[in-house]
Amino acid sequence: MRAWILGFCWLILCACETEVTDFKTQNLSSAIVVSGEMSSLAGPYTVRLNYTSAYSPFDVTEFQGQVIPGADVKILDETGASVTLKEIQKGVYQTPMTFKGVVGKKYKVRILTVNGKQIESTLDELKAPLPVSSFSYAFKNAEKVENMHFDLRATLQDKKGSEDYYFIKRQDFVQFLTTCPEPPPPPAPVPACDCKCWQAPQNTQPILISDFLLDGTSIPLSLTPVDYHDLTDVVVQLNVYTVSKEAYTFWKRQEEQRTLGGGLFDKVPAQIIGNLRTLNDPDQQVVGYFLVGGLHRQRLTVDRYNGIPEETYRKLGFYVDFYNIRYKDYALWDCRKAAWIPYNLGLSIPPM
Repeated sequence: MRAWILGFCWLILCACETEVTDFKTQNLSSAIVVSGEMSSLAGPYTVRLNYTSAYSPFDVTEFQGQVIPGADVKILDETGASVTLKEIQKGVYQTPMTFKGVVGKKYKVRILTVNGKQIESTLDELKAPLPVSSFSYAFKNAEKVENMHFDLRATLQDKKGSEDYYFIKRQDFVQFLTTCPEPPPPPAPVPACDCKCWQAPQNTQPILISDFLLDGTSIPLSLTPVDYHDLTDVVVQLNVYTVSKEAYTFWKRQEEQRTLGGGLFDKVPAQIIGNLRTLNDPDQQVVGYFLVGGLHRQRLTVDRYNGIPEETYRKLGFYVDFYNIRYKDYALWDCRKAAWIPYNLGLSIPPM
């Protein structure tokens, strides 16, 4: 009986097996990657060009392919008026400081590479930006320092009666401290010691919101808490873009691809087509997106020193010393030279 059941199961499995003979893969080894955006805030706006290698639409630091220098890059509006971008470093192009997007107008990017490839995005309307209606934080105590944190709360007040889409990027700026060396013995002069610098860790996962079923409501944003591993300040910046449905759909599909877990019922990974195409060579693949969106930018400073219970300070002091949070074994006169700190910005953060 057991042998009969095993044989029956084998027949079922064989019946479900299908030989795939027409599966084709898309060779993107020579695809051109375009990453750029423009907004309702003053520029300059940047466009990056390279060939594919490790492509991540969320993090330009992962654009590791060969750069494309010497291209003619322009941004045009629907009337044909254009502005030319200057190549500020190989493969990186930037608009003049005086150029600023106008809400209600439509824009596209046009690129001509040195080998004659003509690349163009579709016209996209620059939407009016939506301000953040509330942005605050609250300290959450815990038994262990590792579990202490600051909850972040932010909301958007959606406009009623319109179909709206939002693309939200977060950037944190974290102040860090280094240890000043022992001063030299007199009468030698004591150098100035800069021990407070800032770093900008990469935040690559966006928040994507459609107001379908949320029209005219207050929309809370899901934000990762700020940890309590030191007493230094943390500045959280939200970049809220109001974008077209097409832009929202592109980034939504990118996010779905990123979060695929490899399960049986996951979607099959596929190349997602953006809003760019090669006009004079249909075989030349181009990936990426030129984002046009109304942009509201807002910052919140999280004070990790004031208003904290005294007992919590003592716990944190032990934690900082035990884990060498302030790099006391690497004394420096100038924290800007702390090469072990990734994304070290120096003594200040960029202006708004």
